[in-house]
Amino acid sequence: MDKPDIIQSIIHNLKQDLLQAQQAAEEAMKGATHEQSKAETQYDTLGLEHAYLAEGQSRRIQDLTLEISKLENWQAPEFAMDDEIYLGALINLISRTSDQSLLVFIAPAGGAQKIEGINLQVITPDTPLACALLGKGVDDQITLPNGLRFEITQLR
Repeated sequence: MDKPDIIQSIIHNLKQDLLQAQQAAEEAMKGATHEQSKAETQYDTLGLEHAYLAEGQSRRIQDLTLEISKLENWQAPEFAMDDEIYLGALINLISRTSDQSLLVFIAPAGGAQKIEGINLQVITPDTPLACALLGKGVDDQITLPNGLRFEITQLR
């Protein structure tokens, strides 16, 4: 899978999340304005709770919309094996403790997404893993704050 396909998969996943958030916000708003949610006593907070949920979902919708926009207007650069790692890198890592391989893609948005069909983890530049990788190159080793160690084996 090439980088444009990966970016489109991330956008697709984010759009699915956006649809779910919009549906949840709509349900929460209905709950907040429903006749049965009207407070009868000072301890009856069902309507207020629904309003808080609707507000949280609205924020989530704004965040997802911004992430989608960032990815739709971004092209990941190509890398040579001797380049330094920066935004847009697709990196193969080998764990120095378990010999497991890990494929990561550093994107401006869509962190924590998993791409179906390939074992790929999307990370953003502010994650501990990306912070450790930025500026490194193939054959370098990194150590994460939790003590996990990886060797960079491939850069695309």
